[in-house]
Amino acid sequence: MKTDGKVENIPYTLLYRRGIRHITVRVKADGKVKVSAPYGISKVAVERVILSNKEKLLHTINKQQQALHTYETGELFPYEGKHYTLILEPGLHAAITVHDSSLIVTYDPKKPLDSLSVCRLIKEHYREEARKRLTPLISYWADILHLPIPPFSVRDSKSRWGSCSAKGRLNFSLRCQALSEKQLSYLVLHEMAHLVHFNHSKEFHSLLLHYMNDYKQVQRTIFSMQRETQLCL
Repeated sequence: MKTDGKVENIPYTLLYRRGIRHITVRVKADGKVKVSAPYGISKVAVERVILSNKEKLLHTINKQQQALHTYETGELFPYEGKHYTLILEPGLHAAITVHDSSLIVTYDPKKPLDSLSVCRLIKEHYREEARKRLTPLISYWADILHLPIPPFSVRDSKSRWGSCSAKGRLNFSLRCQALSEKQLSYLVLHEMAHLVHFNHSKEFHSLLLHYMNDYKQVQRTIFSMQRETQLCL
């Protein structure tokens, strides 16, 4: 069950979930507050937890909102390990192309152009390009690890860069297009290593170290990009 609420100047979405024992509060990429709570917990108790963390939440909300894209000409977007400048210009139809260090979005001048439309174009472009880059890397690591090539998908995931299901399917965020080749290669190795060790055990980390001795540094650079790679409004 999901409900919306507001305590003082903090709006939030409350989701009651089975199988959890404590109230958890987190700020999503778009600056919205999401609360998970066990069934039977009152909204009064939930709001008490929110208020007890008020200053920290407001600080995080402000940082997340400042990092949100405006989708206007001149804004920078991380792309293949570099930063590209967004350029909006009239054209025959809505499309996106890459030239030099620019993401060029063309639009029909007879139709209104809004931020949501630009955001969708960029997301679909990121999805397509990420898939093109992921395909050979998955084949490469499958060969190195002596594994069959697993199925994979590219989704609009805002919190996870990648994941591996119990059935052996890999999922990657379309935000992967922001990563450099080394970062993307590490991410593929990480998820495919779960096909060997479906955990984060010592053996799992040993496998990563064996094939990429600086994986911890690469991992840190990916985590540091979490906020700036969000593609939302």
